[in-house]
Amino acid sequence: MPIRIWHQSYTDLSRLPGYRAMLGDHARAICGPETTVDLHGIRPGTYPEGMPPVAMTKFNYGLKLTDLQVVDNIVTAEREGYDAVAISCFLDPGLEEARSLVDIPVVSSCETALLVSSTVARSFGFLTLDENMAAYLRKLVVHHGFGGKVNVVAAFDPPIDEHELDHAFAGSTEFVERFSDQARKLIARGADIIVPAEGVLNIALVRNGVQAVDGTPVLDSYGSLVAFAEMMVQLRRKSGLQVSRVGEYAKPPDDVVANLRHIVSDIMAR
Repeated sequence: MPIRIWHQSYTDLSRLPGYRAMLGDHARAICGPETTVDLHGIRPGTYPEGMPPVAMTKFNYGLKLTDLQVVDNIVTAEREGYDAVAISCFLDPGLEEARSLVDIPVVSSCETALLVSSTVARSFGFLTLDENMAAYLRKLVVHHGFGGKVNVVAAFDPPIDEHELDHAFAGSTEFVERFSDQARKLIARGADIIVPAEGVLNIALVRNGVQAVDGTPVLDSYGSLVAFAEMMVQLRRKSGLQVSRVGEYAKPPDDVVANLRHIVSDIMAR
């Protein structure tokens, strides 16, 4: 039976054409033949010209408003008949809010990486783009209940951004060496799996064929994300697994949702 997954990026995909193309290719390589992954980003113009998406982690106000786009898109995904949503961002934007609004499975990059890594390793090393994002992730892994398993969350030093990574998709030994050097520092601190904690970083590694560093596995975080979304659809269909409505994911009445969406759309239109 066909499966339709709505991929939700936290970036304007029109600005990263190499990344967009590779996402589609990799989703098709990972998912079954009856699964379709449709790529969606945030609105063009959300980030000022020249600002890489990772820079938004400095600004809580910007994050909150961008999260509203993500949540609204996920509501749209369910209404358009999608079977699941995969949020391709390690900030897990709008994840918990979306789960309280829709009945289809919603999965996100950081939480999925933690769950999948726990099946193959005991001590995780997260490597991300810059220190702002690393600081955010240190709090997020604790929020998800994995503080005891994430041995280290580190950033590239010097930092790297999405636009630089987009150029590595054609193949870059310099990029692979730089990543490997950074990963070895995490391995020396006890990590037995490396998690590339950012979507563009992960796809650049996939494109360059990086699956391990000195025998330590490197998680394919995007491949894990779409495969996990696919699995959750199957569990919902075949075992009846549903999001719980008796705790933090309590679902508000439809009229309340409609009113709040109207308010949000007014805010976003200003």
